[in-house]
Amino acid sequence: MNFLDLQSKDGAKARIASQGAHLCSWIPACGSEQLFMSTRSDFKEGIAIRGGVPVVFPQFSNLGTLPKHGFARTSEWRLLESSVVDNGAAQAVYELKENIARLTIWPHVFRTTLRFTLHGNALQMTLEIQNTGDTHFSFCSALHTYLAVRDIRQVSLHGLHGLHYRDTVTGKDHCLDNDAALHIHAETDRIYGGVPAQLELRQPHQTTVISSTGFADAVVWNPGTGAANISDMEAGGEQRMLCVEAATILRPVNLAPGENWIGSQTLEIRA
Repeated sequence: MNFLDLQSKDGAKARIASQGAHLCSWIPACGSEQLFMSTRSDFKEGIAIRGGVPVVFPQFSNLGTLPKHGFARTSEWRLLESSVVDNGAAQAVYELKENIARLTIWPHVFRTTLRFTLHGNALQMTLEIQNTGDTHFSFCSALHTYLAVRDIRQVSLHGLHGLHYRDTVTGKDHCLDNDAALHIHAETDRIYGGVPAQLELRQPHQTTVISSTGFADAVVWNPGTGAANISDMEAGGEQRMLCVEAATILRPVNLAPGENWIGSQTLEIRA
């Protein structure tokens, strides 16, 4: 796989792997790494990268017949463009289409693009799925964002109060979140439906504002003590990460021939 290093005029930086169009690093202009990347991640062809932002498409987890989380995260994407635009932002666009191998496991013709834009203390990822074939298809998708945290015990996630979620750990559905903020004390794996356009991940030193459009759901995941069973998770890594994922899972997207769908996620760091 190849890697692309992006830098905006104000010094914001990102590194993207061609496999999966996988964002491996994001350092905003404020100057510190914002994504968790396991030191035990293999970075080998065809093996999912543990950390950063894997692209989940066209299947979420094991909810279907495809490999876990679909094929996009282990496929080689094509770089279409990389530039610094007039306002000083750095941009890159990657593309993934069907091929013979993918058609054998998912018989649909499609075009997917992923655009990265970074400037100042903000990063935007915009995912577009187009049905370029002549039959309907449905899909699930997520931007599986591993946010770096200094200490998971001091993290709170705001904006989920009053929402229902599917608890993958317990197997229960339609659970109600009654807490003013979500704190992580043990293994957590939840799919929230009908999420607001903005969530806030708060730490003592900063707040990460997580904004999304097009994605109806959000996944919150931390493996807790289960991290010991994840071969490519570094020791103690679960104490330094929290996945907050813009997602569309509970109601898969249906696309007719010629239709397209767009979802975006923006991360912004505020002191």
